[in-house]
Amino acid sequence: MIGTGTWLYKRPPLAEAPLPSPQAQASQAASSVAPAEPPAQAASTAASAAPVQAAAARASASAPDYSAMAKKAMEQANSPAEALRKVQLALGGGTPKEVLEAAQTLQMCSMMAGAPGALYAMRDGANGVPEPLKKMMDVGGGVNKVIESAEGQARRCQVFDQATLGRSKELFQRAYEGGAEGGASAYLNALQNPLEKEKADPALIAKLQAEVRKAAAGGDADALLHLAMATGDSARDLGVTPVQRAGYKVAWKTIQDEKFPGIGMGDIMERAMATAFDRAKSTTPLSAAEQAEAAALAQQVVDAWRRKRKGG
Repeated sequence: MIGTGTWLYKRPPLAEAPLPSPQAQASQAASSVAPAEPPAQAASTAASAAPVQAAAARASASAPDYSAMAKKAMEQANSPAEALRKVQLALGGGTPKEVLEAAQTLQMCSMMAGAPGALYAMRDGANGVPEPLKKMMDVGGGVNKVIESAEGQARRCQVFDQATLGRSKELFQRAYEGGAEGGASAYLNALQNPLEKEKADPALIAKLQAEVRKAAAGGDADALLHLAMATGDSARDLGVTPVQRAGYKVAWKTIQDEKFPGIGMGDIMERAMATAFDRAKSTTPLSAAEQAEAAALAQQVVDAWRRKRKGG
């Protein structure tokens, strides 16, 4: 058994290892009886090495722990205090991008308020969820991880009072009017939110829909995603066909890959949003001619995005 184990490490077993040649044996014997380094010389060598070793130890001890630093930076970036700071900055001014991010934070917090309770009810409810779905949710502790994440987000959102949470639509409007990338689709989503009590002006909705189509043609990732996932009445109102949905999705994936090269970002994000993409998938497969049309549209959008990126 020992011999077999040593082969795993690409060394022959001791019993099977070839014996060294006579010349090699003589060399090994000579080296084994070679005179040792004189004590004084050995002490001198050790003394000269000591400062180097001490310096190396100090350098190792003082070297920054980049992993810990990165973790701390992430915690600070996602902390309640930082979220509050960013929202307060946007409410008092800020760039269009900062205003859009603040609006999205407030929107998310509004939705997260009752999320943990709803998830607990879904997990523990006797009748609410079909058994096969409950089993699927329990794989790898999936539902508990989602609940844990939701509770963390809800705690993070406790820094906002109801009055502040209610200002997300105002910030979405400002971000759109300021020209933030993705601003038109984000504002349109906010106005068409099923939980929104106030019905939006149809003329404003139509204007935003036209601007989303225009932004998508120029490679705006948020607008592309909005159109690629449009279904039912939303797709009809946006004037999006199944061919266009397919083309916009390909363009969106390509742009994600070029924004974040080398990691397959398009596929990663597609998998993360698989359910939404499945809902938007056409029930009738595209014909060869339609697939070619979708590919041509995708290339046209990607080319426009590349020109814009280069400043051309």
